[in-house]
Amino acid sequence: MTRIPMISAAIAATLGLAACEPASPPVPGSTIPTGPYVLVGIGSDTVPQRNVGMTIGADGSISGRAPCNTYSASQSAEPPAFALGSLTRTEMACGGLAGRLESRYFQALSAANGITFEGGVLTIKGPTYLTYEPGYRKE
Repeated sequence: MTRIPMISAAIAATLGLAACEPASPPVPGSTIPTGPYVLVGIGSDTVPQRNVGMTIGADGSISGRAPCNTYSASQSAEPPAFALGSLTRTEMACGGLAGRLESRYFQALSAANGITFEGGVLTIKGPTYLTYEPGYRKE
């Protein structure tokens, strides 16, 4: 392989990875980028459906949509700490796999006490870790 195709491939890979980083400024006083995220892991399990989304606001608050219900909450701690206020959510019926995922997600989110952003991955920490990538939930 000649040097020019190798350099072109390296540049393309770098630009592709850069596109994964959120472009929004961080929450004031932290390194946590604001903007949309999609849940990719809960505990040691992956979430292949990509049907849980969360947006971090400029004030650190969160809002989003799980498989069936929307939700929001204020967040009062300075990262890397994480302390949600009351989690407000709609009350749509949600059964089956979607219902189990949603219930597990809200339990983990309510018990969370830490947040980090490293290597393009957002992690909300607690008894059960929630792992997110920048992006939007799948409809």
